[in-house]
Amino acid sequence: MKVLFCLLTILMLNTECDQNKTSEASNTNLNSENSIIMQDYSKISYEASTRGFYEKVWITKDSIIVTGDRNHVASMSYPTPEKDWNELTKLLKDVDVTEMPNLEAPTSMRDHDGAAFATLAVFEGDNETKSNTFDHGHPPKAIEPVVNKVLSMKEKYQKN
Repeated sequence: MKVLFCLLTILMLNTECDQNKTSEASNTNLNSENSIIMQDYSKISYEASTRGFYEKVWITKDSIIVTGDRNHVASMSYPTPEKDWNELTKLLKDVDVTEMPNLEAPTSMRDHDGAAFATLAVFEGDNETKSNTFDHGHPPKAIEPVVNKVLSMKEKYQKN
């Protein structure tokens, strides 16, 4: 069973790396107008957790991966429609990604188990920029449109 788990893990990691390479290669072939919109965002992730709850969403140009498993063993993958990816990257264009680690959370319910801890991470090539923790459902205003889009994409494709 451990050998099977190891093989599946290696296969999943290899596939994800290939998807990132494909995304980067396809971004270089876009015309200049789309390149400005797309930036070099290779992946966006959103994570929320408490003692009894866990949720992580990764969105790339090619796929939306959702898991409720802290070990990331059980996950569901859905194709990312180009329209949704473009909307997400347009929303990110309005965010100063470099300031994400400095954003203040508008509420602090997570301090007393009133809400899950949540973070948003943006990957530009190999560079990851991660926000400070905030309450799940109450992101800082600067990243609220991006968080809402990520969660709406997750809900939309999980229902289908």
